Amino acid sequence: MTRNYNRSYIFNFNELPDNLQAEILEDRELSEAHSTSYVILKEDNGKTALPLDMFMRTDNNFTHGIYGLSYFSCYCVTFDRTNTEAVISYKYF
Repeated sequence: MTRNYNRSYIFNFNELPDNLQAEILEDRELSEAHSTSYVILKEDNGKTALPLDMFMRTDNNFTHGIYGLSYFSCYCVTFDRTNTEAVISYKYF
């Protein structure tokens, strides 16, 4: 199993850098982009903004949401107590 961890603040659309806003608007309508919050995933090839509405909510102590990329890999998100920061982990089984 492979794991990568990343810590991020939770951002509204207006708080994101311009290049990430443009990247989001390629896939979403403006009203839809403003209605969700984002976490920033730092990868080897740069930064990506992941919308929190793509995560499926889970009710356990280890993760608050999961987003499956394939049968063998997923992103998991865990929020702090104040819901201002998140830890995003990439897991490959």
